[in-house]
Amino acid sequence: MDGFSDAVNGYFDVEDQLSRYFLRQADGHFSAEQDEKRSIESRSDFEARRERVRDMFLSRIGGLPERSKDLSIETVDRHERDEYSIEMVSFESNSNFHVTSNCYVPDGNGPHPGILFLCGHLDDPKSDPLNQKACIELALNGFVVLIVDPIGQGERTQYYDSETGDPVFDGSGGVFTHCYAGQKCFYAGMNLARYMINDAQCALDYLHQRDDVDNDRIGVTGTSGGGTQTLYLSLVDDRIDAAAPCCSVTERREWLKSGKRIDAEQAIYGAIADGINYDDLITAMAPRPICIGAATSDEYFPIEGVRDAIDRTQRIYDLYDAKERVRLVTADRTHCSVYELRDGVFPWLCENLADSEYVSHDERRTLETAALQCTPRGSVQKAYTDERTVDDLIREDVAETHPTAGTQPTVDSEYANELRQTLVETFDLDRNVCELSPRFIDQTTSDELKVERVWFKTERNPDIVVTGVLVSVPEPTQSPAIVLYERGTEELPERREEVVSLADEYGTVFVFDPRGVGAVKNRAIPIPWWVDAYDDIYGTEFKLAYDALQLKSSLLGMRVFDVLRSVAFLRNEADAERISFVGEGIGAFYALYAGAATHSVDRIDLHDLPPSFYEMTTGSNVPFHPQLTVFDVIGACDVPQLLTALDQRGVQVDVQ
Repeated sequence: MDGFSDAVNGYFDVEDQLSRYFLRQADGHFSAEQDEKRSIESRSDFEARRERVRDMFLSRIGGLPERSKDLSIETVDRHERDEYSIEMVSFESNSNFHVTSNCYVPDGNGPHPGILFLCGHLDDPKSDPLNQKACIELALNGFVVLIVDPIGQGERTQYYDSETGDPVFDGSGGVFTHCYAGQKCFYAGMNLARYMINDAQCALDYLHQRDDVDNDRIGVTGTSGGGTQTLYLSLVDDRIDAAAPCCSVTERREWLKSGKRIDAEQAIYGAIADGINYDDLITAMAPRPICIGAATSDEYFPIEGVRDAIDRTQRIYDLYDAKERVRLVTADRTHCSVYELRDGVFPWLCENLADSEYVSHDERRTLETAALQCTPRGSVQKAYTDERTVDDLIREDVAETHPTAGTQPTVDSEYANELRQTLVETFDLDRNVCELSPRFIDQTTSDELKVERVWFKTERNPDIVVTGVLVSVPEPTQSPAIVLYERGTEELPERREEVVSLADEYGTVFVFDPRGVGAVKNRAIPIPWWVDAYDDIYGTEFKLAYDALQLKSSLLGMRVFDVLRSVAFLRNEADAERISFVGEGIGAFYALYAGAATHSVDRIDLHDLPPSFYEMTTGSNVPFHPQLTVFDVIGACDVPQLLTALDQRGVQVDVQ
């Protein structure tokens, strides 16, 4: 008993259908975004939009934590160097949550202009030689420069193996840590960016407290992930006098069609659907000066999109007669550091913040990682017995914002219907449907069972093709069942005996592939080249899930919609009023959510059901399932709520 051969047995090329689907969906939003921006004709028009964008951004990241009034600043050590010094400084951006940093201080009393240097994805960012060279060069030009370790990087590694004591995500430069913690944030209706912005704002507070810093001349810069942090900070904090985000800007359509991934803190829920583009983050500074550093061969941020974003930005700055305050600096490189863009960025920073023109210096000797650490063993978790992790912060915020999450819900007579309506709204299950028009490819007989391969469309313009294998006993009399395996019909050869047994039990079973699963699985998207896993962090499912997230949707919701269309198919084919579900692994989630969303369910059998969203949000060492990337789900429609609603409806649910 086999599934399908390539291209749905030669009927339909489905390998890129999800990629095409997302791009087509996005194009409508991009068009609406541009129409709105073309209508901006005055400062008041723009400032009203900017306020909406800022409010929407803050809402989507879950707001900002209340900043600590006592940073508990500790200067651990100081290295005297030629014409400058380096201070090892730690502070608390949250209670018992330490930020490790180095402060490069030029000789002289000042007050000096200040620079907050925000780091991208490197294992030891503040001791990276190119980052050190950038900080040294800026200090020699009269800046007090504060460079900080982001969450999950350097001395702020978050996840350690309990047996070996080694970092769980060693070598990923913080990317995997951010995406793992970021997934927890998504479930709770937040974004990891809220904690990173809070760190950066506390770092600004520290600079403001220094007597040798001029608070009216503070800039911020960073590259890649540090450039993204620069953009976010510039959007929400008016204390920034000049900003230079590097290798972190493009236009979202250019990014989307290239097949690139982004990190959890960069994936803002609904950003594409609601028209928040990179130029919106840049123009948040208007009319304050901003410099965009870009690499012409950047593999992550296409240069065409950079130029598009600059053109849109200059149109806004022209409303303030300030086009000259927007600068584009490029280098003929691939994705690169701030230091490698110094010939354009550093003169611009001096021009806008410093007392004199930029002077280039000979390269100075950098220090080893250990010399720049603020903790004895290079780890805040090992240095402070009461140190909290980002998981602790997430749990604390969830307890405040979702106090009843994870508990058995209070039920009244309308609970099941209300929950179903919540599911419909949350996962957009009431969208327009198309005629199923099922195509029966072939029919065979196996063990006296009729086996039919079928495909149909659940959506048109753009198309979504789904597949399934229908297995029936000669004269079925029982309620039919939809079978949802984690890999769909790909598992049929190894599941033959089980499917035969299910057919005997239910009379007819439909082993179904919702979009992106089994015979309609998207091809592997080999960007970046070093990612092998299809369904793990940074794999293809991860990329597709993040695309859906920015479109204000989810793979889970889309697949549940497909399952509901398979219900319509099976009821019609088997002439049945009600159907049952059998789901395993991730397929158990599809079965459970589809069962709770339809009135036509008789029974649901769930095998190896993953933890609830609340458990995955608040637990330790929880699995990472990119297929389950969903925003703000723990409060109203998590697994306990669904099980309660199904029980109220009298649906038999067996969890094994």
